[in-house]
Amino acid sequence: MTRARVRLLPGREKPLLDGHPWIFSGAVAGEEGPADAALAEIVSASGRELGVGFYSAASRIRARRLAPSGATIDESFFAERLAVAASWRAALLPERTTGYRLLNAEGDGVPGWVVDRFGDVLVSQITVSGLERLRDAAYAALATQFPGSAILHLGDLAARREEKLPLRNEAVSGDVPVQAAFEESGLRFSAELEGGQKTGFYCDQRDNRRRTESLAGDRRVLDLFAHSGAFSLYCLRGGARSVTMIDSAARLLELARRCVEENRLDGGEGRANYVVADVFEDLRSRRQSYDLIVCDPPPLARRREHVDRAARAYKDLNRLALERLAPGGLFLTFSCSGAVDTKLFRQILFAAAAEARTDLALLEPLAAAPDHPVSVFHPQGEYLKGWLAVSRGRLI
Repeated sequence: MTRARVRLLPGREKPLLDGHPWIFSGAVAGEEGPADAALAEIVSASGRELGVGFYSAASRIRARRLAPSGATIDESFFAERLAVAASWRAALLPERTTGYRLLNAEGDGVPGWVVDRFGDVLVSQITVSGLERLRDAAYAALATQFPGSAILHLGDLAARREEKLPLRNEAVSGDVPVQAAFEESGLRFSAELEGGQKTGFYCDQRDNRRRTESLAGDRRVLDLFAHSGAFSLYCLRGGARSVTMIDSAARLLELARRCVEENRLDGGEGRANYVVADVFEDLRSRRQSYDLIVCDPPPLARRREHVDRAARAYKDLNRLALERLAPGGLFLTFSCSGAVDTKLFRQILFAAAAEARTDLALLEPLAAAPDHPVSVFHPQGEYLKGWLAVSRGRLI
């Protein structure tokens, strides 16, 4: 397959030499070769070879570096990256865990490709056009690495729309169910595969859920944006006195109810409560206080130009939640908006606590589970951030 050739402007090779994989269009002096090429050889203004990467002629990220110049990018290449990713995850995952992120894009050396595993089902998202043109080789390697697994290609993604790629979902191999059953730390869950959020389940919060389980004993828990109730299940297993789940999607809370029943965590005592509502509106009218609150909203800023608006929404949300936190209560709050960095999120919490008149102490920073690696050279991959905090009562 013919490769494109991307020549950089003078002095624009430094980020690439320092390990960052992306080549932005503003750094490009010229391009040669077919616009539909899957791969591009990247060269400096002086002609120095800098590597080969996925090519996207219509994207502001023109190329994403994969390997040294001239490297062969084929099924064997993908197989090697998948094997490395699978090997170290096997050593880090908790026991009785069959749902996790198998491949995490730049963090695993394959930009634009995310794969989550739910038991015998693999859910794949390809978001760059260069990889899309090599998907047969990529999926062949995936099928070889996990023989007998069903593979679902999720195509209805905003990132694919920006790359002008087809938006349909496809079963690549095997019989793909509507929901995929799996275990996480011994708890049984179901991933909602099509029409759900992300790949059907939030694997990135696994370690934070395990942390919450250890804190939930005899506490009244409020789970905001509960989705299918994963945080709540851990809290129930950890001995929570009660758990109230709030989400706007009735189908997700019904899935949460089934998971609670399947794991036999309610005990018929009415400890689990399900509220279908807009979280903001519910918090404005709710008067009960709670000993542990989990606030894990969907991304409120997908682009940098949305950050100011999102910051106001995050501040209002955290203020409303803190008003419901009892003195001595624990607060786990998150942002999965990549455009909201750790510094800004801490500033948002300061403003929210001040407006809620809550004396809030930060105890521990929280992040994605280790099966979501972030390349040290690609900080954009670090999207999930959070804090465990405690209320010390009212401010003066």
